[in-house]
Amino acid sequence: MNAVTQFEAATPFVEIKIGGEVQLGVDARSLHKSLGSKQDFSTWIKRRILQCQFKENFDFVVLHQKVEQARDLSSTKKWSSKARDQIRIEYIITADMAKHLGLMEKTHQGHQIREYFIQQEKVARSVAHSIQVEVGKAMQYFEQFNASLSNAARFLSVGGKQTKPKLLSDLEKLLKKAQPRLPFDGEDEE
Repeated sequence: MNAVTQFEAATPFVEIKIGGEVQLGVDARSLHKSLGSKQDFSTWIKRRILQCQFKENFDFVVLHQKVEQARDLSSTKKWSSKARDQIRIEYIITADMAKHLGLMEKTHQGHQIREYFIQQEKVARSVAHSIQVEVGKAMQYFEQFNASLSNAARFLSVGGKQTKPKLLSDLEKLLKKAQPRLPFDGEDEE
């Protein structure tokens, strides 16, 4: 299992609402652990937020979580009755911020994350290019067919006679059938 697969398993995505829109988010503590940083979490996250100028409620949200003190009843230590529960600060960060932090980290895992994103970018570019080529071919076919139909309409109106409305509607139906079935105009497919 490579580092990216381990990273995805160790840092599950959750849906969070930041800035009025629902986005994918990650627990920053899990990300920190997955990246293999030697620095303690609170120092690491605060430093990265300042360094990269991330903004609260845009790139991340802060949650305050109450953590109960673990009391080992089998222990001989005496617990103070004044011991309080601790407040733990959790950071839920956007997927974009997680990617940014992963790319910055100078660890083996950070390097593998960079390689993963470079590979995914190449795949995305090739897919986008092939889609553009297919759309271009479809548009070229459509233009040729449209020109043929226009020539047929001119042929039918020889000698200054007008084409009958029924024939025009039949030609229009043929034209609609010939068009690519991509909803470019925002129309629903039939």
